[in-house]
Amino acid sequence: MNEDLLKAALKNAVSGKCFFLCGDEEYTKDHYVKQMLKRIESLPMPEFNLIRFSGKDFTPFALATALEELPYMSDYKLIIIEELDYGKLSDSVVSDIITALDTMPEYVNVLFVAKSNELSAKIIGKKEKAAISALIEFTEKNGIFTVFEKETGAKLKKWIKRHFDAANTEITESVPETMVNVCGEDMYTLKGEALKLISYCKGRTVTDDDVINVCCSNKSFRVFDLTKALTAGNTARVHDIYNFLINSGVSPYMLINMLSSCITDITVTKAGLEDGKSLAEIAKALKTFEWAVRNYAPYARKVSFDFLDYAADKCNECAVALKSYRNDPACTVEIFLLRLAAYEKN
Repeated sequence: MNEDLLKAALKNAVSGKCFFLCGDEEYTKDHYVKQMLKRIESLPMPEFNLIRFSGKDFTPFALATALEELPYMSDYKLIIIEELDYGKLSDSVVSDIITALDTMPEYVNVLFVAKSNELSAKIIGKKEKAAISALIEFTEKNGIFTVFEKETGAKLKKWIKRHFDAANTEITESVPETMVNVCGEDMYTLKGEALKLISYCKGRTVTDDDVINVCCSNKSFRVFDLTKALTAGNTARVHDIYNFLINSGVSPYMLINMLSSCITDITVTKAGLEDGKSLAEIAKALKTFEWAVRNYAPYARKVSFDFLDYAADKCNECAVALKSYRNDPACTVEIFLLRLAAYEKN
C-alpha cells in the first residue's frame, strides 16, 4: 500500500513530510528505514540532525521541541519514532502529535515505525477504531502511510533468486519454491539461508537437495516431514524429528495440533486430486497457498485414506490423553508417534 509513493519520495528527497511504516514484513520495512537513514548520514554532522525517540522517551512535547530546532550545519534533519504501543495511545496524546505535525517545517521529515506486534492489523485495515486511527488518517492525507504485507508467491521467489544472481551463483528453477516450502516466508530467514547456500555450494549450481540438506527447516515443514516418516514406518527418522521439534520449543500439545492439521490438509488434498480438482482449487478450499498444496500433492497421491483416517483418530485419542494429569505429555506424544509409525508394519 503506497510503496510506490514512498519510493518516489525517497528518490526525490522530499522534506516536510510525515512517514508511517507498518505491517507484518519487517525486512522490507527495515530496508526503507535504512534508505531514509542513508540520506541523513550523507550530510554533514548527521549525529546532530538525526533524532530518535523510543518507547517511554517519546512525548508530543518532545516531538514539538525537536521539530522547532533548526538543522545543524545542514538543510535537513530526520526524526524517527519507534517502539511505541500505538494501539494504547490516548486520544489526547494523538491529538497533540497531530497538532505538532500540522505545522511541520520544510527542513524535516518525521518517521513513525510500527512493528507487527505494536499495531494490530485490524486498526491498520480500519476494521477497528483506536486513537491512533486519527494519526493514520492524517498521514494518509498529508504524508505517506505504507503497509508492508508478507511477500508471497512469484514476487517472493524472484526476490530469492536475486540474491543468488547477485553472487553469480546458478540455481535450479525450483530452488526458490523449495526454500519457501522448507524455510517459510520470513525474508530475513530466507536471505540468511540463501547466503548459507551460496557459501556451501561454492560456485556450483544450487539444487533442491542442497536446500533440504543445508537450510534450517521451519516447524511446519518438519511436521510434514514427520508425517512422511510416520507413513514410511521410519521410527529412527520419527524420533529425530520429534526431538528436533521438542528442542525447538514446540510443546507436545502444539505438536499434536500441528500434526492433526497436517493430516487434515493431506486428506483434503488427496480427495481433491482424486476428484480432478486443480491445485489452485484445493488451495482455496484449504485457505492456504498453492505452493503448499503442491508440496502435499506427491505424498497425498501415495498415502492411503486408511492410514490418514487411522492417524486422525489416533491424534484425537492422544489429544484426550494429554489432558490427563496422570500422563507425562512428552512421553505420551513420543509413544503415540512410534505406535503410529508401526501402522504399516501391522
